[in-house]
Amino acid sequence: MEGTSHMNGLIRRGALAATVASVAAMAFASSASAGILTASATDCGDETLSQPFSGFGDTSKYKLVKGGSFEGALTGWTLKGKAKVVAGNEPWKVGGSGHGKSLVLPVGSSAISPTACVGLQEPTVRFFAKRNSGLLGLSTLAVSVYVKTSLGIVVPVPVGVVLGNGQWKAAPKMLIVANLLPLLPGDRTPVAFQFTPLLGEWQIDDLYVDPMRFR
Repeated sequence: MEGTSHMNGLIRRGALAATVASVAAMAFASSASAGILTASATDCGDETLSQPFSGFGDTSKYKLVKGGSFEGALTGWTLKGKAKVVAGNEPWKVGGSGHGKSLVLPVGSSAISPTACVGLQEPTVRFFAKRNSGLLGLSTLAVSVYVKTSLGIVVPVPVGVVLGNGQWKAAPKMLIVANLLPLLPGDRTPVAFQFTPLLGEWQIDDLYVDPMRFR
């Protein structure tokens, strides 16, 4: 019985992983064409820049991931397991003084962003996060990036984890490892970010990518 239970658990986890990969694959379907190691981006959309983390000693210029302020329609976002937009913004309101919403991620949930263009000169992702429940030091927020290879396979790459003390904080800069895959200078690839709370509930707000090439 114990062996059967263990096998059933593996099957359930495998099925969940396959579902997440399928969702990510659909997100990439209309945004990429063949590249060398990764799919090349064909439409990188809005490139409006700001300095949302200047109050934290980070003067880099960033672009907002589509829907990443959680103030309007979450077009392109995939929310699972009761993840939802709620009232309550990060207190610095870097996206606008009138902003008042964020994304809550209960235990067992996850969120996948729309695709954003990255390349060799877009090295980091940054956002705001808050741990709502879970033991200090044990409850973390896992961040992964999905990238589509030139073979059409969507693969996840871990980016890092965020620790929290129950207060809103600016997450540290996280290196997007997948952006090192394109070989040609100037080549860019679409990626999607996944946020998964571990052993507790989290909130996130104002998701940005750092496009160094615009400096």
